[in-house]
Amino acid sequence: MLKKILSFLILVGCCHNAISLETKKTCKHLVGELGDSQSKFVYCVTDHSVPVALCVDCEPLYANMKNAYQTLMSIENCSKIYSNADRINIVSTTQEVLTYMWNKANCDDCFRGNHSELYEELWNSFNSCLTIHPKSECTDCKIEYLTLNNFYLEMDKANKGRVCFDLQDSMNRTRLKWSDELKCCQREVKMTIFIITVCLVVILPLCIFYSTAVVLTKRREAEHGVINHLTPELEDPAPSTSALITAAILSTPQETMSEVQAQIEKISDVVEAPRTKALFNLSDSDDLSTDDEPILGS
Repeated sequence: MLKKILSFLILVGCCHNAISLETKKTCKHLVGELGDSQSKFVYCVTDHSVPVALCVDCEPLYANMKNAYQTLMSIENCSKIYSNADRINIVSTTQEVLTYMWNKANCDDCFRGNHSELYEELWNSFNSCLTIHPKSECTDCKIEYLTLNNFYLEMDKANKGRVCFDLQDSMNRTRLKWSDELKCCQREVKMTIFIITVCLVVILPLCIFYSTAVVLTKRREAEHGVINHLTPELEDPAPSTSALITAAILSTPQETMSEVQAQIEKISDVVEAPRTKALFNLSDSDDLSTDDEPILGS
């Protein structure tokens, strides 16, 4: 009896070790499948980065990656091995980063309500029109462009801005091509509004200036009127300096030629009188010197 019990315990231990070893092999295999699916998804996202098409073209790979992670974590022993096994928590962190990128791009919206399919139909119609009318895109393809743009605006409003990033990038590139490359987005300026605006800008400052000048002039006239009323003796303005000089010149009496000649002679006499007196004194001194000279005997 004891031998049977020992044999049973040995058998159970062996089975347990076998199951544990098989479990470890299974977890290793599952984490390998997860790493393979993650690498394929990363490659697809990078390959479809310009123009952006990660949601539509990489959706099957994202689904495989998501299923592989859920399968790994659904096994208790595997989740214990690869979840919170280290400080970085590599397996869970890698999955979270890739899932965050998918959600950040609003990729689920591409498959909700057939948005991506409807948009692709309108986009293909617009591009076909550009191919058919290479020299008259702005006129012949305007309806297709407006239809595509209106569909996107309605979708953006309904989703409150959370539109699939594939469609966002496609619409931005389409608008850029329509406006910058094809030069079709020319805004119509209403001439009436333009003329009214120009007139207001030009005339309004002039009106303000002249109205201010009139008001100031009237105010100054009113102030001068009050001063003249208080001091009536100041009503006659004082003559200017030029007027006084002109009056003085005109009031000077005019002299005749004989009077002028007589004044010249008087001036000449006054000038010659000192000279004549000096000569007379000199002749007197000569006479005195001759008379006083002593006579010497022979």
